[in-house]
Amino acid sequence: MSKIYFATNRNPNRKSKPTDFGASFSLDGPETLRFGSADMTKSGKVATVQVFPEKIELAGDKLGSATLFDELYRSMTRGADTLVYVHGYNVSFSEALETAARLKKKYSTKVRLSVVVYCWPSAGRMVPLLAYKRDRSDAVVSSFAFARGLLKLSDYLVSIRRAKECNASIHLMAHGMGVYLLRESLQELRRHIGALPQLFDQVFLMAADEDYDSLELDHKLRPAGEIGRGINIYFNTGDTALVASDRTKANSARLGTRGARLPLQIPGGFSLIDTSEVVSSIVGHSYFAYDESVITDVRAVMLGQRQELIRGRYHAASKNCFVMRRTPND
Repeated sequence: MSKIYFATNRNPNRKSKPTDFGASFSLDGPETLRFGSADMTKSGKVATVQVFPEKIELAGDKLGSATLFDELYRSMTRGADTLVYVHGYNVSFSEALETAARLKKKYSTKVRLSVVVYCWPSAGRMVPLLAYKRDRSDAVVSSFAFARGLLKLSDYLVSIRRAKECNASIHLMAHGMGVYLLRESLQELRRHIGALPQLFDQVFLMAADEDYDSLELDHKLRPAGEIGRGINIYFNTGDTALVASDRTKANSARLGTRGARLPLQIPGGFSLIDTSEVVSSIVGHSYFAYDESVITDVRAVMLGQRQELIRGRYHAASKNCFVMRRTPND
């Protein structure tokens, strides 16, 4: 079995020893976070769910966040990187865990990987247009809890004595509307602590349901450059899900379909990667989990390969982006 970790602000199916979480906020408040792990079957389905304790009742007890961070730290001292994953629109709790399990399987190659998914109440219910607006509002509210989680992670990393640091990396991947949630989380952190801590090695913004001018503006995604050593924006002009977001939901052009509005002016540390030539329409929005070319490219970035030397892409100077292309062996 494979283990996936999670943090969630969803409502548990029962107060004591929950085994599942629903599509609404926790009754204790949308900023409330529960931490835990799930054992996944070989086929990637949820077998069992364990929720870590919320309160310290006995000597030696730890809060759920400390339990999670301690387990991840032990894995990292044994050479495993950590990937924090934020899912997008219309995803259930079990679906979020299943995608996280797939990411662990696909991205664990030369470096082993632990995966933590932030499961926010992305409902996707009701009439599609209303569901989208509801999820977008829920993403904003959920950003407060995710910001709290990032602060907890920052405090934990500061507490690790330099002699006990490991050589493993922590990466962040946000997909679709999860990128919008990340933007709002960063703005919440800026309001409270000012300068953002660099928590991650590589940050991956996949099929971002976000305005295409967002890299230019401090009140949008430009501050993302502070939280990671490298910020990688993958986009696909044939992403039908984001085309619908653009045309039917009164949004501006999407970062996940057009790339940056002003690619020649993106901040240092940001990289644009155009996947349009390699991604099929079947996985046009979920290519980060299903398209082998994209998965191989992301793995290369995680392993620290220089952007211009990664196989299967070339640099288009006029658009200041890397363009993925099929290689002869594909």
